[in-house]
Amino acid sequence: MTTTYPLHSSFTPADQALPTHADVVIAGAGIMGCAAAYYLARRGLSVVVLDKSRIAGQQSSRAWGFVRQQGREAAEVPLMMASIPLWQELERELNFDLEWRQGGCLYVATHDEDWASFQQWTEVARQHGLDTRTLDRRQIDAVVTGMQGPALGGLYTPSDGQAEPRRVAAAFAARAAGAGALFFEGCGVLGVERAGGAIAGVVTERGTIRTPRFICAAGASSWRLLRTLGLELPQQAVRGTCMRTNPLPPITASTFWGHGLGIRQRANGAINLADDMQVDVDMTLGHFRALKWFLPELWTQREKFSFHLNGACLRDLRERLPGGVAAAERVLAPRDPQPQPNASHAPRALKKLRALFPALRDAQVVEAWAGLIDVLPDGIPVIDAPPQVPGLTIATGFCGHGFAMGPIVGKLLAQLNDGGEPSLDLSAFRLQRFFDGTMQRPRSML
Repeated sequence: MTTTYPLHSSFTPADQALPTHADVVIAGAGIMGCAAAYYLARRGLSVVVLDKSRIAGQQSSRAWGFVRQQGREAAEVPLMMASIPLWQELERELNFDLEWRQGGCLYVATHDEDWASFQQWTEVARQHGLDTRTLDRRQIDAVVTGMQGPALGGLYTPSDGQAEPRRVAAAFAARAAGAGALFFEGCGVLGVERAGGAIAGVVTERGTIRTPRFICAAGASSWRLLRTLGLELPQQAVRGTCMRTNPLPPITASTFWGHGLGIRQRANGAINLADDMQVDVDMTLGHFRALKWFLPELWTQREKFSFHLNGACLRDLRERLPGGVAAAERVLAPRDPQPQPNASHAPRALKKLRALFPALRDAQVVEAWAGLIDVLPDGIPVIDAPPQVPGLTIATGFCGHGFAMGPIVGKLLAQLNDGGEPSLDLSAFRLQRFFDGTMQRPRSML
């Protein structure tokens, strides 16, 4: 029998004392941090996971839930191909219902530009031996039922799947705790101590933990932590909105993108629904940091971004004023962001959904939420152990598609922090690519 834990349960007793020493300390209790803790603890290492908010409190529980190899930057494909076998066994291994379904991933092209892009991407799939193929309209209708809109063709990867983000990071955390890892919610990292240039300790709100290994997996806050170590990370955050409908008649077991919609139908019929790949940018002074890195792609992909001057700017200004935030706590701000969904997305997405699938005429949005997506200029993450800070490992900047990579990244982080070499080539994900001229232009920043 599988087990389900509440999303924000803490798996360490509230009166647990902060340890003085640990083999590895992890900042960030999202899917990357929790998966790394699980694989490290299973190796017998003492692990402490710290989060200024709570377990899976941010983007790791707010994603669409696509587990896809399809359509990614070429550098990510080997990681995702290695992640799929882990996903196939994850419910059994963790003994949790993760709502895993391996029904494929379908993209539908309605414009010549999209269709050409899909056909080009099949060459990436061919080079890696991935089971992606193009579909004609008859084949599309065999994957998704009752679609009324036009289609020039489809891109389909049958080995792709889906899972429920609200369950996965919590499952990793529970099993990591069962293997001895300690989790401390509401306990942020204030700084990192070094000796001879190497990691020597992590300074937290509850005291200092001596450790030779520190993993920065703090999502959209990672750049702040890395700055305390003298490292620059050109990272920004955008706000993505997602919705969930009432249970509806089945249309597909595949995840779906097309006609301006992202769709994931769960086994109970409810649909996770997104209004295309549109995101909101709540402008602050912080967006001028590293602006030079983002300007070229912001312009070429401008249709994906909606810019707002709102309360986020006022909060940012207050925090920058003397006394707005204590100097020692600036790395923690904002401690627990609660981004609000864009209210215009739901009616627009519902109208498109009902028009595209007439059988879903009774669709209603029963829940909407938003997440802060941490983005990097080339659309792929940093997964690196930079040599200038021995003992540091970074896993951040997953650009809204890191959920699917959680299991394999957790495994790679365990390898990197247990004296070994990673089992996959991570050279494309080096932090230094932003500064040595090797950064590549992305297909998409999201």
